[in-house]
Amino acid sequence: MGFPKRVCIYFFIILIPLFYRWKWNDSSVFISSDPEIKYYQVLNSLAGGSAEECYFPARELGFEVSMIPFGYPWAFFLKNGNCVFQYPVLFTWIQKLILLVVSIKWITYIPIFFFFLNFLLLDRILNKYEKRGIFILLSTIFIQCLTPIFLSSLDYSELTLTNFFLLAAILSYLEFQDKSEFRYGLLLAVAIVFNFQLRPESSIALIIFLGISFVKTQNQISLIKKLIPYILLCIGLQTLFFLWNHDVYGHFLGMRGLNTVTDMESGNLQRDLGREWIADLWGNDFKIGIFKGYPILFLATLPLWWEKKSSIFPFLISGVIFILLLPIISPYRAGVDIFGMRYFESGIYILMIGVFLSLGKKQFKFPVYLLILPLVYFSYKSDTRAIKQWSSSAKLYHQVMDQIDQINPDLIVQRGLSISYLVGYSYVKYPQLAIYSNDDWLKIENQLQNKASRILYLEWEGNQLVNAEFPSAIWKEKFDINFKLNPVKYKIHSEYSLAHFKGSLLEKK
Repeated sequence: MGFPKRVCIYFFIILIPLFYRWKWNDSSVFISSDPEIKYYQVLNSLAGGSAEECYFPARELGFEVSMIPFGYPWAFFLKNGNCVFQYPVLFTWIQKLILLVVSIKWITYIPIFFFFLNFLLLDRILNKYEKRGIFILLSTIFIQCLTPIFLSSLDYSELTLTNFFLLAAILSYLEFQDKSEFRYGLLLAVAIVFNFQLRPESSIALIIFLGISFVKTQNQISLIKKLIPYILLCIGLQTLFFLWNHDVYGHFLGMRGLNTVTDMESGNLQRDLGREWIADLWGNDFKIGIFKGYPILFLATLPLWWEKKSSIFPFLISGVIFILLLPIISPYRAGVDIFGMRYFESGIYILMIGVFLSLGKKQFKFPVYLLILPLVYFSYKSDTRAIKQWSSSAKLYHQVMDQIDQINPDLIVQRGLSISYLVGYSYVKYPQLAIYSNDDWLKIENQLQNKASRILYLEWEGNQLVNAEFPSAIWKEKFDINFKLNPVKYKIHSEYSLAHFKGSLLEKK
């Protein structure tokens, strides 16, 4: 089977995430939790603001950005007083380029576009070692669709773009070893830097692979001489990003680097490395664990033994090293249940490339394939589990958005930050604030004067901290807020139940 035919099959496969994204968006757009922040970054940038600054529509009513209804881990105030969102601006910049040729209504489909491109890059990487078209097709589909990598196609995030630059770097390095052409050296340098800017953890897997692959290369001196111009280009480009990050965020690694250093210095990160390691790999009460969720990863155990001297060994060993080390070296691997796997995708890509290339060289008897079927089945079940959870979340999300539209308030006020993960598109349509005491509410009353007659007040009774990775001090200060509202110039007109939130519509007396 030739490459064009495989491309057609890959296109039909991405119709699955396209269908679910269309279904979840419904007549609007489905964004909650992390995706909503990334969506606001694009909107703010399109409106003329900078990609990193906080999007705060309530500023038009005269409110200070200090009342923004977002905080850790999404919005931070720098020493100079600027409020910034923590997600990589490179994702915003690239989306803006794409939006030059497509409408903004397609913005949440952009990750699926890069997911499709990743099919093509992965196909070409496998083709460097394997020429059987059917085998390349099946291996690519298995890696993309029956591992945690598939989850990124369903989400509105920078993950598929991060993986795009990971695969581009691997492919360009392999091609450069053979041809040493300028285009491959340039792509390698740019891909490494962009991959690092989008998600530094991903670059750890890439660097481990490139390092081991280089050590295994026979003509090391010749290769390093050819790579020197592109190494210098990589360093120069990365230095420019470092300087920009330091100028904007006050830290060379940007907001995420500053956040990590701040947490470590303040003691906010109380880590239990042993429990975290077990939770990430095998699960706990809040995480499913990558090996339990996707047991197809267990296929890596045997090739590690019989491929020690082969050219694909760097894929196997670097993937395993990254997966086993990540729970220890990275303090942030957030996400409950099946969604706590996204940080491992780079290592899984590298590992599974080695696994399928190794298995393709073996001639197994039919009973062996029967033993593999349960691993494939339970990996598939994890995909369907994620789809069901996202479908349920989308249904709840649109119920909340519809209720808010029916109430049609002039302003929304949240008690603390516990509700911020589900404000979604309503944040674009209705100015919103967060308060932490009744005194904050009275300040709102004085500030508004005659600017808003209908205020929707949202609170979440009984909210609890469920993720041990979340700093408890910040939780108590910004999330665990339980004061009783006592309005002076407003009175409660009606009460509502929005999902697990309590809503009160206040109007002027």
